[in-house]
Amino acid sequence: MSSLLPESELRADFARRRKRQWLIVLPVLIAILAMRAAGDSGQTTFHGLPTSVVIAIGFAMVIGAIVFSLVNWRCPSCSKYLGKGINPTFCAKCGFRLKA
Repeated sequence: MSSLLPESELRADFARRRKRQWLIVLPVLIAILAMRAAGDSGQTTFHGLPTSVVIAIGFAMVIGAIVFSLVNWRCPSCSKYLGKGINPTFCAKCGFRLKA
């Protein structure tokens, strides 16, 4: 463990990071659904916007969420990426217990 913070603060930091990971899910799902609907509509506009704009915005949101996850989803102790799971109990890199 390389951090000088108390374990309770590190676990609280992990809880905040996990909450932020969950909060990003809904906007990304909406963006994906909007892209799908715009692409499948066969129209040139989707709710008043050109379909190409809807798809571009959705794509940007998905890329933004990936970048956000790469920055956010890190061990509070060693700062290494925590992987694809949303509910790890420990860091696979340093072994820090993320939950009490």
